[in-house]
Amino acid sequence: MDEAYLWYKDVPVVNAANFTLANNGNSVAQTLDAYFQALKTKNMTASGKLVDQFSFTVPTVDLQNQQSGITSGYGFRRSTISGSVPRVVRILYVEQGSPAQLGGVLRGDTITSIDGVDINDTTSAGVDTLNAGLVPTVASKTTSFGLRAANATVPRIVTITSSQSIAVTPVALSTVISDGGNTVGYLVLNSFGVVSAEKQLIDAVTQFKSANVNELVIDLRYNGGGYLDLANELAWMIGDTSLGGKTFEKLTCNDKNPLPFCNATDTFHQTTQGFSVASGQTLPQLRLKRVFVLTSGNTCSASESVINSLSPFMQVVRIGNTTCGKPYGFVYKDNCGTSYAAMQFKGVNALGFGDYADGFAPSCPIADDLTRQRGDPAESMLGGALAFMRTGACPAATSGSEKGIAQGLLQGGSYAMDRSPSEAVRVLRSSRVQP
Repeated sequence: MDEAYLWYKDVPVVNAANFTLANNGNSVAQTLDAYFQALKTKNMTASGKLVDQFSFTVPTVDLQNQQSGITSGYGFRRSTISGSVPRVVRILYVEQGSPAQLGGVLRGDTITSIDGVDINDTTSAGVDTLNAGLVPTVASKTTSFGLRAANATVPRIVTITSSQSIAVTPVALSTVISDGGNTVGYLVLNSFGVVSAEKQLIDAVTQFKSANVNELVIDLRYNGGGYLDLANELAWMIGDTSLGGKTFEKLTCNDKNPLPFCNATDTFHQTTQGFSVASGQTLPQLRLKRVFVLTSGNTCSASESVINSLSPFMQVVRIGNTTCGKPYGFVYKDNCGTSYAAMQFKGVNALGFGDYADGFAPSCPIADDLTRQRGDPAESMLGGALAFMRTGACPAATSGSEKGIAQGLLQGGSYAMDRSPSEAVRVLRSSRVQP
């Protein structure tokens, strides 16, 4: 924090004696995390949110599992759209092959009960049951969920057992859509933080290239980021050879410049970087002049770098909601079973722009449509992108039975996924800074 932290000059005065095991009764890891959090800058952005909402610590073993594509739980991602009564908890997506998918959980389902306790129960025992079901703390916990489908009135009961080893599929969907004379590639990318994303992205782009797509929609609405090198690879594959030698992102650090990558300029990667494909392989290119990106407040960090870094060179049409606003990144520092992530650099594009701490506003505001599956051309955000391609204009505002919730997602700012801080990152591999 003293040497590499981007805002080291703004670290508050903290009495370390307040962070001892004797004073708080927590574990060593909890105590160290509390001390680390206390050292973060209290500076605010123009909109009044903390500049550093992002620095964190994580158990190293959990981080290693995450990067290798292993997660725990039921295999669904949810959002608590309303945490107060009447509570609204919705399923955003389900991992392929997970207990949730095998149990029939679907995107758009509303959780109405957990182990027989109504979602709006306010008793102490009831709240404990709800929390224990939503966030299982023991392995192989069997839980019964009351789920109401997006267009249904009566809930169904689904019983699923949590797992400690659910495989994450970064590229959840790649498909080709014919629409209004356009051949459109549609890519759902949930994470840049899993090494298998490299091969899956290459396979998807190869599929689109074979289909001669002339338009591309990248669905990053739930993508919190991950490896900056993978975001770089994807950006190159979207564009054409004119990107060769051009700046993808420059990494600016504090004035101490203690790290080897500080003020380094990353050009667009033309070859693989060795995540899940042997390094040095030529990457395919779609050679497009514009790209449509579906965004939300959960689109963060490395995902935002794709938007920012391509913007000087092509039209980037943002469909959805304002992104999270994280132009900052880091290299993990591992110590005694804990990995520390202090924000160390800000990324700027070829024009020197990187001031988007309040996020990228959409070119075309459209709320997430939880009534339909992603990939359905009638789903509001994808449908909005397709309509924009045909007409050159943003379609009319969301309407229909879920208009109130949809507009709340656009305006309320409380629509957040259940994910850890380590899933919303712009991270450099430590191998990049070794001698």
